[in-house]
Amino acid sequence: MPVAKLIAPTTKQEIPKLRVAAYCRVSSNSADQRNSFATQERVYTKYIAEKQEWELVDIFADEGLSGMKADNRPEFQRMIRMCELHQIDLILTKSVSRFARNVKEALNYTRKLKLLGIGVQFEEDGINTLAMADEMLLNTFAAIAQEESESISQNERLSIVKRMESGEYIATNVPYGYRLIDKKLVVYEPEAKIVRWIFDAYLNGMSATEIARELTAQGIPTKDNKANWKSNRLTYMLSNERYAGHTLHQKFYGEPTVPFKRHRNCGEYDQFYAENTHEAILAPDVYVAVQRLLAARRKKTESVKTTNTYPLTSRIRCSECGSLYHRKTSNGVIKWVCSKHAADTTACNSSYYSEERIYDGIITMINKLRFCEEDILGQTIQKLEFAAAAYKRNNRAASQLSQSIAELNAKLLALERLRTKGYLAADIYHTQAREIRQQLDKLKTERYSSFESKILTMLEDVRKLKSLIDELEQPLEVFDEKLFHDIVTDICINNRDEMTVTLLGDLKFTEQI
Repeated sequence: MPVAKLIAPTTKQEIPKLRVAAYCRVSSNSADQRNSFATQERVYTKYIAEKQEWELVDIFADEGLSGMKADNRPEFQRMIRMCELHQIDLILTKSVSRFARNVKEALNYTRKLKLLGIGVQFEEDGINTLAMADEMLLNTFAAIAQEESESISQNERLSIVKRMESGEYIATNVPYGYRLIDKKLVVYEPEAKIVRWIFDAYLNGMSATEIARELTAQGIPTKDNKANWKSNRLTYMLSNERYAGHTLHQKFYGEPTVPFKRHRNCGEYDQFYAENTHEAILAPDVYVAVQRLLAARRKKTESVKTTNTYPLTSRIRCSECGSLYHRKTSNGVIKWVCSKHAADTTACNSSYYSEERIYDGIITMINKLRFCEEDILGQTIQKLEFAAAAYKRNNRAASQLSQSIAELNAKLLALERLRTKGYLAADIYHTQAREIRQQLDKLKTERYSSFESKILTMLEDVRKLKSLIDELEQPLEVFDEKLFHDIVTDICINNRDEMTVTLLGDLKFTEQI
């Protein structure tokens, strides 16, 4: 029988200590700033000194008001540079809100540091970014921190909305054909005559594409002093009520945080129509006639459009410009491409991706999740349960609200059982069930904005995701359309061929495609 012999090392190698830094944000008030920094410095110095395997590198602190953008925080940037020079192994910070005030920035920096082998430990949130399950929780906590910052912007927006309602608000964006003088739109005749020609040409049978081509050929510059006119810009001009002297407020809305993207308002916010806000360029009958013609042509176009939808339709976004991808067949190969890039290759640097590559990436992601299910989803669920329980313990009102919701759900279930067994008439059931659902809706609305609500919603979604993954007896070999629709909420592709898939519970996975 073989005998094993222990060979002890001749020299004992010393294990290097973990180089730890701390990051904090302090009050903008100079006196409070000094006191706050001194306190946090003492706490972090003592905490790190108690860990024999740690050594303190530095403590970084920025003013509180500069938390929204990392570029405005010099100490934060100094810390990142030291990380890039491999002078730090771990960063301690009190909470996600201290580290960053918008989701994108928090995730970008933590993932950048993770690639360098550097973890960020958020004390209050119980998150270490080197743990896979913890990174997923970061998205939720960062979103909550962002909401705190957005509240100021929201108050400012409410002030603007009130001025819109009263008709006092003056939009600062100036359409082609006007100039803004003393906060009033004034007709700029050299451009106004071009506007009138555009409307007349459209009424006389020219399309927006033909008008754009003619203006370009004549060398007439656009509002941005560009040589080429675009048909989509002409279509927007033809529908712009401001040429008739009126203003529709909030046709678009901007995101309250970086990158501050603008979106067309499709019912997300109220709109306000104010008449006779400035001098008109067009006669009223001309504007009305063009709107009727636009509507007629739009209806005709929609009637011939196909209604085919595919699994990836409206699911893929471009990380570069935010546009949706659309399906295209080229030489028998099905591809998906950013719609903005397809319209103008200079407008977006994204690329085409075959449907097969995207499907393969999704299959790979699902199989990884299945293989590491307990490590990822199981741990995520545990942490969410802990966070929800901790919040309930510390918030009596939230606890009472959850209890009331649970009791109403139990009543609704009892009613359903009575109806099913024939003990309750259908009309009585519907009346009572409707009343209970109304109460539930009111309570859920009340709870919606709370931290607990977000955690519970995420917990419910992650449990559902785990249940669906549990049902996979074998690794996926082909794309499963039903599973895809059940678990995937969003796909984002960047120009580095990285596909970030958002699943139930707002969990994000990135795959190379």
